[in-house]
Amino acid sequence: MSFTSTFITPDDSGLSEDELDELDQFLISDAVSDESMILESLDGYLTAIVAGPSTIMPSQWLPGVWGPTEEHAPEFESMAQHQRIIELLFRHMNMIVSSLMHNSDEFEPLFTTSQYEGSDREFLDGEAWAYGFMRGVALCRSDWQPLYDSAEGQAWLRPLRLLGDEDVCTEQDELTRTPALREEIAEQIPASVGAIYRYWLPYRQAVSERHVANLVQRQQTKDGRKVGRNDPCPCGSGNKYKKCCGAPLH
Repeated sequence: MSFTSTFITPDDSGLSEDELDELDQFLISDAVSDESMILESLDGYLTAIVAGPSTIMPSQWLPGVWGPTEEHAPEFESMAQHQRIIELLFRHMNMIVSSLMHNSDEFEPLFTTSQYEGSDREFLDGEAWAYGFMRGVALCRSDWQPLYDSAEGQAWLRPLRLLGDEDVCTEQDELTRTPALREEIAEQIPASVGAIYRYWLPYRQAVSERHVANLVQRQQTKDGRKVGRNDPCPCGSGNKYKKCCGAPLH
């Protein structure tokens, strides 16, 4: 089956069209393995990391962009190219963070459209994006269990699992049989992502507050005083406390 694809980019993108294309071209270049994520799946992967219940360090998620083992790490031409690609990855991730924080109801995944042979129109294609999202969930799957156990969580995860999970249910093939059916499922994903982000938000806030409390306690043990909002943050970031660990979460 032949088809062509074009990217649909969010209006409030952290990367310009040219920069998205630069990242896209690297991800499909000979510098990476066949196991590397493409741009759509990368966007879904980073969204799951941002929207989920746990703080996942780059050392945990970055290798997964390139493939399942260390052998799939890319072959950068130079240190400058390495730094450039990492910069693009993190800027794109920051855009996802900003988009969800400011208006999770208006979140726009980086989907493509695909035109299939014999069809006179393009269909919204969210399969690669959903696959990336579910890869992100798998990084800390046990932490996501409360969402899987709740009826509303199952409903939110349903379109993501139908398009992105390899083994969901016996009805999956029938539900995703045609491009039109897959498009209908893909259209449900933005609302699901917004709901999932808001579901985990109180949990992320609680974890952050515990983290800050531990940092402050350690700082007080050292010098016997409380950390003021304009003091350097005890986490060592170099930023003021009010702009770092003391900043309100949205």
